[in-house]
Amino acid sequence: MPNFLTLPVLRPAAHVLGAAFTLSMVACSSSSDAIQSAPAAGAGGSSTTASGDSGGSLAGSGSGGMTSGAAGTSSGNAGASGAPPSDIDAPPLPALHVEGNAIKDPNGNTVILRGVDLIDLGATEQWEGGIKKMIDRLTDPNDTQGSSPGWATHVLRLAVVPGDSDSGTPVGYVPGIQYYERFLRPTVDYARQKGLYAVIDWHYIDDTAPHQATTTAFWQDIAPHFASDTNVLFELYNEPMNHGSWAATKPDMQAWYDTVRAAAPDNLILIGTPNWSQNVGDAAMDPLSGTNIVYVAHMYPQHWPLQSLRNQITTAAQTVPVFMTEWGFWTAPMDPLLNGSITTYGAPLRDFIEANHLSWSAWCASSSWAPPMFDNTYALRVGEGEMGGFVKDWLYDRRNDDLPAD
Repeated sequence: MPNFLTLPVLRPAAHVLGAAFTLSMVACSSSSDAIQSAPAAGAGGSSTTASGDSGGSLAGSGSGGMTSGAAGTSSGNAGASGAPPSDIDAPPLPALHVEGNAIKDPNGNTVILRGVDLIDLGATEQWEGGIKKMIDRLTDPNDTQGSSPGWATHVLRLAVVPGDSDSGTPVGYVPGIQYYERFLRPTVDYARQKGLYAVIDWHYIDDTAPHQATTTAFWQDIAPHFASDTNVLFELYNEPMNHGSWAATKPDMQAWYDTVRAAAPDNLILIGTPNWSQNVGDAAMDPLSGTNIVYVAHMYPQHWPLQSLRNQITTAAQTVPVFMTEWGFWTAPMDPLLNGSITTYGAPLRDFIEANHLSWSAWCASSSWAPPMFDNTYALRVGEGEMGGFVKDWLYDRRNDDLPAD
């Protein structure tokens, strides 16, 4: 059975609220306007069993994209859990850099990355039928579900749950070569083979101070491995809390940025911002020292009505590149964080993202973590209250826009 861990409500910081966690840690944010507890059945809070590709049972529970597998193991495609694909000689993607508030390719063209978030890699591999199989779904040019004839994903965000997170993920990261060889290198190479950029997301959800040493150790380990991979971006720390204070967050982010830059001088680095990556405007007004820096925003249906949080993003986007690495929705009345529809949240958020020229990746490619893009047979969830078809159709609509030149 899932164990729930509820983050404390930190009311002194604007728009801060904890979210209910289950065995698997996944990013989510909340506002101080509503207190969220573990959702009831129908909102991702009751145990469910998925039978599709996963090959095992999946105990679904949680909010803000947080569920976990029970004891199921995957009998599906082993995906990225072995040696790198044999055809990893796929050509490298153009390296990206930052100029002002834009991401650019080597020819100076503005690039906007649009794509999908994978849940924790270990959970994807063992509870979702395999990483490779999930990537194949998200890049299928002949998938006619929804209103578009195929996928046009250009970036994947790869969640790496720390091994000390007490998240219940089957294979959290621990230092050493095994995680790199088993998960990260094969996944990044397969993404490149598919023509995808890949964001390596160090997926803590907490204050930064307790995790200074483990985060430094992670980037000292991982950054050198991917310094020459032009399709790799580094997201330093998924959702800092830090009582909503950028002053409290900035020193750790600067230190981790410096750690990555010592090994990887050119890759784009994504900076998590305080208050569960909601106070991006505060960070933009007092930016880090360095180059090729992109700032992170997260926004879910509970946040969308808050003008102050939208202002954080519009303020930041005027001066720095902003990447919304998490957003998502489904109809879940007992889950105020995620409860939304295309009309109330998806379409207006899309218009807002496009107007502010944000890169984005949608949370999440899963049948079990919420809000799910797939059902338990891995059919795409489509409809007014579902995000799967909406994400696929949006990606297809912008399939030829804001791309790097070959």
